[in-house]
Amino acid sequence: MKKLLFTLCLIGLTNTLLAQSELYVTLWYGQVKNADVQEHLELEKEFYSEMWQEQIDQGNILGWDMWQIMNPDVNDMTTTFIYATLHTTPTFNVSPMNSISGKSDSDWRSAQERQMSHYLKSYSLVTSVKGGYGPQMEGAAPPFAVVNYMAVDPYRFGDYEKAELETFMPMFKESDTTRKGWGLHKILNRGGSDENVNYLTVDFYDSMETILSLRDATSQMSEEDIAMWREFDDVRKLTNFHIIKLLMHR
Repeated sequence: MKKLLFTLCLIGLTNTLLAQSELYVTLWYGQVKNADVQEHLELEKEFYSEMWQEQIDQGNILGWDMWQIMNPDVNDMTTTFIYATLHTTPTFNVSPMNSISGKSDSDWRSAQERQMSHYLKSYSLVTSVKGGYGPQMEGAAPPFAVVNYMAVDPYRFGDYEKAELETFMPMFKESDTTRKGWGLHKILNRGGSDENVNYLTVDFYDSMETILSLRDATSQMSEEDIAMWREFDDVRKLTNFHIIKLLMHR
């Protein structure tokens, strides 16, 4: 069964597994030149998706996704991909792959060299899955998501998680029909004054049009709602967001 949670459940799994195991997602961000994107995608589909399927078959990971950031920062003609790997411990091991089924060893070596030559910059985030809901939990992730990067007061981590999981998640699940899924992740491998982002939330949607239409709508907020959100801003601040599109998954 393909497990696509990233919520961020960027890679999903069954509710039984979610209840039984601690889950972690490693997000690997890779920036490539636009001129290399087509070859990059072809190599991912032909070679690397097969490699990750083998890692799943061997039990090293639970699932793997490839996403593309659709609202990049101003840059020098580049595209950034996000690779999401789901595992049950904070770190995971990848078995050496000297060959790919149906491919010659020389072709596999050439594919690795070409693929790695595309990357201009890369970094990773290791996250723990704190909670979520939606079809991605059963392996059917919607094709678009919004990743929200949250800076949370370290002294208020407990308050923040409680608010997200006990107040906002039930509210989204019960009353928000446009949002197809949601999740909360805590970042484990970054911290300090220069790395103020320490949580991620992810909203799943069925189309880019839905995302942009929601952002286009302007509503009048009540004084009570404004007060509530201002109080929550004392606990966390949204520092950035990425709109991402699902390209491949295993």
